[in-house]
Amino acid sequence: MKKYISISQYPGRTGQYFYTEFFKHYNIDAVYEPRAAADLNRAMEQAVLDNVSGISISMPYKKTVIEYLDKKDYLVDVYNSCNTINIEQGQLIGYNCDFAGVEYTAEEISQDMLTDITILGSGAMATMFKDYLTDNNYTPRTCARVDDTWNQRHVSTEVVINATSFGTATDASPLDRLPNDIKLIIDLAIKPNQLQQQCLNDSIKYIGGAEFYKQQFLRQFEIYTGIVPDSLLYDKIKQNYETI
Repeated sequence: MKKYISISQYPGRTGQYFYTEFFKHYNIDAVYEPRAAADLNRAMEQAVLDNVSGISISMPYKKTVIEYLDKKDYLVDVYNSCNTINIEQGQLIGYNCDFAGVEYTAEEISQDMLTDITILGSGAMATMFKDYLTDNNYTPRTCARVDDTWNQRHVSTEVVINATSFGTATDASPLDRLPNDIKLIIDLAIKPNQLQQQCLNDSIKYIGGAEFYKQQFLRQFEIYTGIVPDSLLYDKIKQNYETI
């Protein structure tokens, strides 16, 4: 039986649920196990000792894990981020499956109508969104808690992309109030949270992290198994997951 794991400071059960269901559907003899890790080096050493076949990497390790790779996909280099490791014949091969989620959710931004963009956060995901949007002729601003830009997060803007731990580690909102002129919020948090409720109250279009995760998961599953998964199967399984 093959074993796939996730390494995260705050492991959840979403990945385990979807991988378990997809392994069943495609008759793959494998398990998926989320692991909490405060020390990346120790977690990687244990993964190798356990002879795992693949590793899903979560924040805050998406940049630092690159030094462990033997090979890497070009998207890892372009965006300096790795969230997926496939282990083949003892070699750790890194991929950036988050890019699929960035590309998909960014399609919600219309260059004709929505050009003023604020990205909240300074980590790998925030940087990837910024670089991708810049490459596509946008000029996003970033607001991060690690510097003096955080107090600018309420400045008038049309789009907000939340790539912080707000809504993920807790259900709190990164915004005390929604900025003026806001038309769209892309939030990487999967679970219902205060930011989503703010959008509902003010009738603002909200794209949650579930859509981002779907694209990331489908790409990662393909890398792990060589099977192009059915996106409609994902939607069906997601309906069941939401009732648990």
